[in-house]
Parts: sequence; C-alpha cells; structure tokens
Amino acid sequence: MIMALVVFPVAAQIQPISGSECGEFGIPCSGNDDTSSMIYYLSTIINIFLGLAGLIAAIFLIMGGIRYITSRGEEEETKKAKNTILFAIIGLIIIGLSAVIVNFVVGAVQSSGGGGEQIYDLPNMNNEELNRSPYV
Repeated sequence: MIMALVVFPVAAQIQPISGSECGEFGIPCSGNDDTSSMIYYLSTIINIFLGLAGLIAAIFLIMGGIRYITSRGEEEETKKAKNTILFAIIGLIIIGLSAVIVNFVVGAVQSSGGGGEQIYDLPNMNNEELNRSPYV
C-alpha cells in the first residue's frame, strides 16, 4: 500500500520514453514506447508482489489451522493458533483490497491519458438520443 502511494504519483508524471532511454531501465524498447508500457510493467510488478504476499498469508492460514488441530486443547496453544488464523485472514483482506485499489488507480491513469491509450470509449450522444433512452 505504501509502495502504491509512492509509485503512482510518480508514474502519472512520467514523460514519454525515447528508444535509447528505456533500455537503461531494463525494459525492452522498440523506439516508440511511451508511459503505457512503463505503467504496465509497474502494475505487473506490484501485482506479482501482491500475489506473493497473498500466497504467504495463505500459508500462514494453513499453518494456523495445523497449529489449532495439534494444540490438543491446551489453552495457550489454541489461543496462538486462533491469532495466527485471524491475522492471516486480516492479511488476505488487506492484500485483496490493495490489489483492487492498485488496479483501479492503474485503470484510471491509463484512461485519463496519463498512461497512453484509453481502455474504453464513451459514445457521443446528443440530447435527443438521451431523451429517447428508456432509462432516463
């Protein structure tokens, strides 16, 4: 989450990359790359990190379940296992929400023109067409 707060304001201000400059960052370039490729790579890296964090949280959830099963009714061990399960679930929720926020911000940056081409195009409708709409 903190990484998103630092990376995306910077990514929104990235200038187009010329053919020789993008190779410095380790990104394959064809000479006409722009910010959309940089945002694509950044979002891919962030999504990979979020996926790994989700995998780790799932492993902790399984470990908490195993600890709960093997606690044999001991109150202290049962409490530790329940805390592990609780914190793993909270971690999964936070990671899921982070992924939604990151993908929303990337989509907003790309559709606003800050990252290249638009994802969708709204049709131009005049007032007559809007008045004929059954939903108005």
